[in-house]
Amino acid sequence: MKFSYKVSPNYAAKQSTTGIMLELSLALVVVTVASAIWYGVTGGASLGIRVILLSIASVVTALCTETLYLLARKKKDIAKELLHSYGWVTGLIIPLITRINVSFYAIIIATAIAILFGKMLFGGFGQNIFNPAAFAEAIIMNSFSASVAADIQTGATPLAAMKSYGWVVDGSALQNVLGQFGNLSGMFLGNYQSVIGGSCALLLILVAVYLIARRIIDYRLTVTYIVTVFVVSLIVGLMHGAGIEYAIVNVLAGGVLFAGVFMLTDPVTSPVSIPGRYVFAVGAAALTLIIRWKANLPDGALYSVLIMNMLTPAIDQLLDGSQIKDAAKIARKAVIAMCAFLVAVLLVGSSLVAKTPTVAEEPKKDDKPAEAVALSAEDFSENNAECTETSNDGTTAVYACKAHGFEGVNEATVTVDVASKSVKSIEVTKFGDTESVGDQATKAAELEKYKGVTLESKVDSTTGATFTSTSLRAMITTALQAATK
Repeated sequence: MKFSYKVSPNYAAKQSTTGIMLELSLALVVVTVASAIWYGVTGGASLGIRVILLSIASVVTALCTETLYLLARKKKDIAKELLHSYGWVTGLIIPLITRINVSFYAIIIATAIAILFGKMLFGGFGQNIFNPAAFAEAIIMNSFSASVAADIQTGATPLAAMKSYGWVVDGSALQNVLGQFGNLSGMFLGNYQSVIGGSCALLLILVAVYLIARRIIDYRLTVTYIVTVFVVSLIVGLMHGAGIEYAIVNVLAGGVLFAGVFMLTDPVTSPVSIPGRYVFAVGAAALTLIIRWKANLPDGALYSVLIMNMLTPAIDQLLDGSQIKDAAKIARKAVIAMCAFLVAVLLVGSSLVAKTPTVAEEPKKDDKPAEAVALSAEDFSENNAECTETSNDGTTAVYACKAHGFEGVNEATVTVDVASKSVKSIEVTKFGDTESVGDQATKAAELEKYKGVTLESKVDSTTGATFTSTSLRAMITTALQAATK
């Protein structure tokens, strides 16, 4: 008999870590290629190529960042260190959880920061606290949301449509939402734009089945997370008169499936015990829905992963003990923890209130539009517009502005001709309102009408995007007022 004297944990498995990571990489490549094909077919070859180039940029950045760090640490066998650090896996995931219009600059910077500060400084693979890919996407969403390719238009998403109803969607309202995306079958097949790798539910389910069958990922995390999202959404939907379709949409839309397959299952940042993994998955599901329903964020899956990553040490400590002698005690603690998460999310869900969707901005055809007045006479008090001068050469002044729109804050750069006190240009740098509705006011043709505008000019709102248009006029007015001082 051969005894093992290695420090625990010890695994009696035929698969090596490298083998597992290579199969995981293969699955990510499949999703990347499928996404590239879909974007290439629906949006043109340039978009398909862009998906591939974003992945290459992210992978190369991840490997280069790790190489530079290893060189700084004076490691000798760089190739071996890179092979067992698996940085390319993070590089493959990051583009798949971003939108197609993300800039290469944002991808490169976010990947580098995530690899360095989210992984290597903790000690590298196996020592990091946070999922590096989720860390990178959080950086993109919070610091580079305005860094997008201006020539790429993104469409509406199911989550944005659901949010416009206050997440209380039933009957005909739900059919209106689903109709925009080819009903449930269209969502299942991914016939809409979301994050690059998160649209096609069918593909992600097939990949999940393969990875679970091969024991590459722990089915407990994936299945528990997805089932919890579904069941809680079903209960909340029934509270508000919605049926099973409401729960299905909550699972298919956004990053739930992708997070459940590729992010929650990271063995480094999830609990080590089986009861702990159930708590981890239920907590992530609850936080996903709470953030989705109540926070001004596009989806809750990303932040739920990061928050539960932080709670992993606490979960491990809470459920510490002999898995045999203390089994009943550990199970009791796990059930209490899961119930706490479930009660919290159900309370939040019960408090949801229906609201008029954003599309109600658009006036009826037989209604007369409000008569435009001079900018100086308009009331922009509800927009809370602010402008900061970033440069002024005596001829041209540039202002970084922000103002509240319909459901978020819009930001823009306003350039003013100092002599004539008129607008030379306005460029929207961050769009905080509902996509495919309010963004009608941010199109190039609409922004062109602001050129030459002064405080005494009258500017009409964009039909169907009144609130966004008002926020733009508020920023322009504030910039012009600053230029006259």
